[in-house]
Amino acid sequence: MVAGVQTQYVHLRRELAQAQIAFSTAEVRPWLKGGAVERLPLPRRTRGTIRSVMTLRDGLRVPADAVWSQVALPLLPHMRTRRWLRRAPVLYAIDCTPIQLFEFGKYYRGQSTDPRSPKGRLAAALLRDFFRRCRRLLPWSQWAAESMVRDYDADPAKVQVLPPGVDVERWRPESRSRDAQAPFRLLFVGGDFVRKGGPLLLDVFRRHLSERCSLDVVTTRPIETVPGVTVHIGLSADDPALLGLYQAADVVVVPTHADCFSMTAIEAMACGLPVITSAVGGIPEIVVDGKTGYLLAPGDGEALRATIERLVADASLRHSFGAAGRERALRNFNAEAQARAVIDNLLAELGGRPQQAGSGAVAPAG
Repeated sequence: MVAGVQTQYVHLRRELAQAQIAFSTAEVRPWLKGGAVERLPLPRRTRGTIRSVMTLRDGLRVPADAVWSQVALPLLPHMRTRRWLRRAPVLYAIDCTPIQLFEFGKYYRGQSTDPRSPKGRLAAALLRDFFRRCRRLLPWSQWAAESMVRDYDADPAKVQVLPPGVDVERWRPESRSRDAQAPFRLLFVGGDFVRKGGPLLLDVFRRHLSERCSLDVVTTRPIETVPGVTVHIGLSADDPALLGLYQAADVVVVPTHADCFSMTAIEAMACGLPVITSAVGGIPEIVVDGKTGYLLAPGDGEALRATIERLVADASLRHSFGAAGRERALRNFNAEAQARAVIDNLLAELGGRPQQAGSGAVAPAG
């Protein structure tokens, strides 16, 4: 329940309520402090899967007309054993596949399994079965969609790319006049500071930018900083202080080494900001290189310095990128429109009929 997964779930739940569609939710929790499962002599991820399967039991006791899910393998045992769930259409949303996580190497260590190992082959076989049982597959990007078909034999006819979005009425530019004497404001937002390229950005900032720029870092744990850097710990996605940082920034910079998607890039574009990030995962489907920002090769400190300095020096370029990014966010990443599209998919599977009281769409979220 973090980042884009939580954002998509929250917006869908809100849109279901506004559409007066009866629904229930089953929030999947992979860890229970002090639980019996957590004390088993098994790998942590295996224990997490078992706990996730168990937390779904109560949420799936009442039959629903259709199911939208952000989890796969924890739902599969229930799809095999519950009669109503074998009949109900299941729609699955995903930001990546397990093999794509593995291909990112050390940056997703602990979250991926070697697909060539016995455990990896078993997981792939189960995921193929899950995809076969789903009625529709709604990956966030074409990058993820291609892996579903190529690596897990998903039926292309079931696959529809449907990215999450943000509340574009809330995430919007704030009119302000820039103080010519104030430092140029850079903003980094990333929970996993190392994976998101934070150390590289700090090094470039310290060596080349600290006299002209300030840097706000939003992350989850304290980090060692240098003068000109302000660290903000523990800001949630809906925190007004986070929105304030976006609206006060001049450029958002996240030189990530590994990412499946980037809600930060979408939030930045919605706020009318240029984005400097890396061409990894589904990010090239969000940021248009040379139009809404710059896409760099991961780890390229010299390119990072040069692109930041280019935007520092050129206000008209920043304005052009920001305006194009805002337009793109409105057109492609509007959370309300995306949630409505999910509902349209659910209703299409039900023949377009509206839900009646007492029935609904269960939304397992993880």
